[in-house]
Amino acid sequence: MSGLEYMRDPPAGEDRWAAESTVTTQKAVGALVLAVATLVYLLRIYTRVHLTRLALRWDDYLAGAAMASSWAFFGCTMGMIANGGCGRHFWQVTSVEYIELLKWTLPVNVFYMLSADLAKLSLLVLYLNFSPDRTYRIILQTLIAAFVLYAIIYAGVSIFGCQPFHAHWDLEAMSTAKCVDKPMFFLAASIANVVMDVVILLVPLRIVLPLHIARRQKVSLLLLFATGGGVVCIAAYCCHLTIQLFNSSDYTHGLSNELSWMYGELAGCVICASASTTRAFFARYIPRFLGTLGSTLRPSKDDADTTGMELEAERRKQARVELDRHDAIQLESDNDDNSVAPSPGHLVCDDERSLWSRGG
Repeated sequence: MSGLEYMRDPPAGEDRWAAESTVTTQKAVGALVLAVATLVYLLRIYTRVHLTRLALRWDDYLAGAAMASSWAFFGCTMGMIANGGCGRHFWQVTSVEYIELLKWTLPVNVFYMLSADLAKLSLLVLYLNFSPDRTYRIILQTLIAAFVLYAIIYAGVSIFGCQPFHAHWDLEAMSTAKCVDKPMFFLAASIANVVMDVVILLVPLRIVLPLHIARRQKVSLLLLFATGGGVVCIAAYCCHLTIQLFNSSDYTHGLSNELSWMYGELAGCVICASASTTRAFFARYIPRFLGTLGSTLRPSKDDADTTGMELEAERRKQARVELDRHDAIQLESDNDDNSVAPSPGHLVCDDERSLWSRGG
């Protein structure tokens, strides 16, 4: 195929260059939603370190890695636009550009999987703080192992799914190469992605449903679950777009639309993972942002006495005692005064675990 050949002819009666591209929209959507997600993540870190005076944990690092991978994903999709004709109509794309698009598809797939998986692992690790219940923790640990296995399989098939390797992008080699059925694989992966999002949304209900939630915690709870529900909806829509894309005669234009929704999905994953932690920031600096809760959002002396992170050994030792007394299952600290730091000998409670309490 000559590099000057286009991938297809324009529709009958239409000039090749008459139709507009979606390049500008894709760039704007991606930059905007990922910038918002980055801001939320930075607020998470600021709240953790400066307001609640806590050390960063594994869920913080995993969310940060997810954010970095999301930007790497965005950067690779910009390569698709610059070199591969993404966002333009298929009849405006040359064979050389299409080959470049297929090359960029490899890192795009890997970084998309990595971003989504790291954000979900961050949530699962966060969920481990919700309860010391053995069955609950075994379920979470099993899910974490399943997510890691999913990531390995997805990356392996994406990278090594064609033999020889250059058949991923070589249009001539594709006719004789041995490749997995990519449309079916990515459709199955999209469906699995939706199922995993639903599971992550439902897992904490076993702990949450028995609780009587105080009014001051309802906003944070609604924010966390509403964000998670939004991610599920976007993931389901991306699954629908995947089906359409592999049956489309305008591949590069449809791909741009799906990538725009993928930016939203990845941003939503990071925001969902950070939603509960940032509540203390808004409660301190923008109290009316959370509604007309008035003084219920202001830290009390009792709240201040239970701020920060208890020593790991003491937390595990006291957890069941606290539950037996119907004390708080604490998910997020209500201490928003950054002048109060836990003393070494003071038994304090982790910030995520004071979000919901018994008997609110």
